[in-house]
Amino acid sequence: MNDRTTRLLLFFVFAMGFMFLWDYVFVRPKREALKKQEVKTKKVEKPKPAKAKKKVPEIKPLKLAEIRLNGHAYTVDVGNGAVYSLRDYKHKAEPKGYIIRPLRKVSNVEVDARAKRVEGDWFSYTFGDNFGITFEIKDNKPIQITTPITEKGQYQRKDLLVKTKNGEFKKIKYGDANLRFRGDTMLWFGPRSRYYLVAVTGFRGRVVSFKDGDRITLRLYPDNPQKFRVFFGPTEREVLAGFNPPLKEAFDLGGGWIRWMVWPIYWALVFFYKFTGHYGLAIIVLALVLKVLMSPLYINMYRSARGMQKLQPKLKKIQELYKDDPERLQWEMMKLYREAGVNPLGGCLPMLLMLPVFWALYQVLQNAIELKGSSFLWVQDLSMKDPYYALPIIMGVVSAAHAWFQPTADPNTKRTSVLMSAVFVFIFLNLPAGIVLYWLAYSLFGLIEQRIYRYILKY
Repeated sequence: MNDRTTRLLLFFVFAMGFMFLWDYVFVRPKREALKKQEVKTKKVEKPKPAKAKKKVPEIKPLKLAEIRLNGHAYTVDVGNGAVYSLRDYKHKAEPKGYIIRPLRKVSNVEVDARAKRVEGDWFSYTFGDNFGITFEIKDNKPIQITTPITEKGQYQRKDLLVKTKNGEFKKIKYGDANLRFRGDTMLWFGPRSRYYLVAVTGFRGRVVSFKDGDRITLRLYPDNPQKFRVFFGPTEREVLAGFNPPLKEAFDLGGGWIRWMVWPIYWALVFFYKFTGHYGLAIIVLALVLKVLMSPLYINMYRSARGMQKLQPKLKKIQELYKDDPERLQWEMMKLYREAGVNPLGGCLPMLLMLPVFWALYQVLQNAIELKGSSFLWVQDLSMKDPYYALPIIMGVVSAAHAWFQPTADPNTKRTSVLMSAVFVFIFLNLPAGIVLYWLAYSLFGLIEQRIYRYILKY
């Protein structure tokens, strides 16, 4: 250790010792004296008188009466005569929250469950078949109708549907729901959620619609005593078509520009369901049928991959020869592909064609109530995510195996495909379980198909 280092160490020890001594001799006594002085001079605060607690209005429990019909039931609030909810046993759902409610004071509400009738002092209504309710208003008092939402979340939708008497149909989004119109000019109108609709027909008077939290609410102001009908039920195609007047426009599967493919997917699922009796099995059969229909494209893909593997030695020589001339390199590579009859993009076409099918199936699973409540193995509802995330994980494993055994000349491409399969697991975690089941079945059939083609084509 040299003298300079020794002096630095001694200076550091001296500085630390001086600071410690200064704090102990001068600073510490003053700090303790200040603390003692604060204790002596501190005033004893008198406890503040407790504020009188505000009286919280007592929330009385709802007194609900149930009116059972064929496959469903309505619950009615006996206090104000409102239709509180619909219990749909077939689809395992219950849209609730005062869906149809009188807006003026009601007294002497009587519920006759046998006659399926509710009577107040200024209104009455009777439940009929096919989810129809016949209202009779005895006074010019308003009725409120709100969107029948079953569950909050990422798949929810809320629209105001209007069909005029001249046949014009409009779907009004939530953001544009602040409207005023006359019920006399409408054949029917009402709010729709993801799976349920409340539609009014035959009403005479003013209608005001507005955004109400996460719902669309309508207030009906009748001109005079009158009768009108209300549909409060699921947006199932056959149910909507059987109502009078038909509400077939409310059966909307969405899809946008891909609508032309959404309907064939829907009809295929319904067709396979009639044979299997289960929508989970119908989805698997649909995946198998689509895989068979896409087989010619996959045969070309495997042949292209086999040809690319054979061209690898020649491609490497070309790359070495023209590595300093990118334009010549590209020209020589395309020439080689052309002479060998190989299309380097042959493997992209099947995936590009599958994207519209995948999006169409997503729209069907998201909007068709037929799949609401349909179970498969441990999944209780194919229209919602897998609560245990088992299907996405299994799908990721199968997709990774499919990608790993995929014929390709570039090992980096294979590793990238396997990595993408892992990424897909996180993408599919919160998607409807029916979508995950479809992709799992399609990947599994693809893996089997791959082994068959590999045996036939000898690669």
